[in-house]
Amino acid sequence: MLRVLGVAIASVAIVGGSCWAADMPPSSSNADWLTFGYDQQRSGWNQGEKTLTTQSVGRLKLLWSTQLDVQSLDVALSTLTSPVVVGGVSTSQGSKNLLFAVGINDTIYAIDADSGKVFWQKAFPNPGKPVRPANTNCSNTEQATPVIDKERAVIYFTVSDGKLRGLDLATGEERLAVAQFVAPFSRNWSLNLVNNVVYTAAGRGCGGDPEQKIESGAVSALDISDPLHPVLSRTYTGHGRPAGPWGRGGPVLGPKGVIVQTADGNHDPASGVFGNSVIEITPKAYGVIDSFTPSSWKNLNAKDLDLGSGSPVVFPIEGHSLVATSSKEGVVYVLDANNLGGGTPDHSKPLFQTPRLGNDQEHYYGRGVWGSLATYVDADNVRHLYVPMWGPPGSAVQFPLTNGAAPDGSIMAFKVSESGQGVMLVPEWESINMAVPDNIAVANGVVFAVQTGEQTVQHPDNPEGHGRAANGQAALTVDQLSKFRATPVTNMVLYALDAHTGKQLYSSGKLLANWVHFSQPAVALGRVFLVSHDAHVYAFGVPHR
Repeated sequence: MLRVLGVAIASVAIVGGSCWAADMPPSSSNADWLTFGYDQQRSGWNQGEKTLTTQSVGRLKLLWSTQLDVQSLDVALSTLTSPVVVGGVSTSQGSKNLLFAVGINDTIYAIDADSGKVFWQKAFPNPGKPVRPANTNCSNTEQATPVIDKERAVIYFTVSDGKLRGLDLATGEERLAVAQFVAPFSRNWSLNLVNNVVYTAAGRGCGGDPEQKIESGAVSALDISDPLHPVLSRTYTGHGRPAGPWGRGGPVLGPKGVIVQTADGNHDPASGVFGNSVIEITPKAYGVIDSFTPSSWKNLNAKDLDLGSGSPVVFPIEGHSLVATSSKEGVVYVLDANNLGGGTPDHSKPLFQTPRLGNDQEHYYGRGVWGSLATYVDADNVRHLYVPMWGPPGSAVQFPLTNGAAPDGSIMAFKVSESGQGVMLVPEWESINMAVPDNIAVANGVVFAVQTGEQTVQHPDNPEGHGRAANGQAALTVDQLSKFRATPVTNMVLYALDAHTGKQLYSSGKLLANWVHFSQPAVALGRVFLVSHDAHVYAFGVPHR
């Protein structure tokens, strides 16, 4: 089912081949971190970073930390968006390296990446009132990571009013006519910029506007080719809350369009409902091109193990494109990006799938994959895939290299192999124990991972019942539950691991006292940048000798 906002559309051409370049590896000349996952394919691999290496990361130090004027809220688990970083911005004070993040106070911050000082900030107060009371699932605050267009020197971002804005990197001046992008107070995800079109995905039905009626799960696209007259289009993946797209990376560049994956919901493509699916949407979000739905989708629905918790990565191998993704289920699926469903009538055939790598218990919280996968090609042209796993490893997989028991979580590494037997993921190593690691970054043979330290139990009054109190007890109030969720189990830790062995090369230990939720380190310009729930921004680097 397709509903489009904006100009009328007479016809739609599916863009492929050389015009839609997802089959090409990302540029290796860019040392910046301009979008979530580094590039449009969300690889997590900064090919342009040359300073941080396996030899140097052992000397990482905290270079600076900055407290921003954002008041953290229990109900908003993400206080700041993941950072994006750009170097060599021409300003009135000379060339500057800048870091950007958006706070839940609807303020965007430009921070000097070398000193940690706020270079400029700009607030966009939202006068509207949410249609739903805030809770930890729908906090009515911003969480979507911005995207930077370095060529135009513009950063694109949303705040809680759901409008897309584009500001000059150096001054914060507006460079785009403000346009409604998603519903106010939406739970929308990281922005992507492809061919002068900005994309995002929103799910869970958190936002709402009775007049616009755009609260359903959808992929939205805003064509900014003419900054004075942006044009919006949108494809819905379901009706209302079920089957909405989510995942840290938002829309990911594929060979024919953008790829998202969806939450629990019915699977009825004829009615435009794509629950528990990986979906490819046309350029400019004019409709659905292809989809993959695992044969276990009914079990995923029944046990709330939806695909939305993961986030896909797209990468080339042997001349064609693959998609790798996972979910709370703990199974990694590898798909042909040009034929997601494998040619079967029900679109359910992956190229390869692992056994359950975690979550043998099939818990809907605190287990499985809750983040984006990352990939890397080493000097021997071997492709590796890295998976953040919450909870202990599953019983069905063995790794040649382990680094001790990992009851709380770990990074799992695989070699991507293609032979006469087809595509396979070959286990390589499992990292040390981490209290629920999130999204990964890779550079120069180093895997950067963050122990988030967050509380993952969602309903302590009835862990198996989604908040319906057990044994006749009263369910926790929203305030009580929010306070519980916002009390971490331990502190966040930055780790640097050898990409080939998982060996620990660096740990920040107890240095970082707070915690973080749904975030990713940005590895750029010889630094590692992090944010925390208490609105700190941190920069790690190797001091000059």
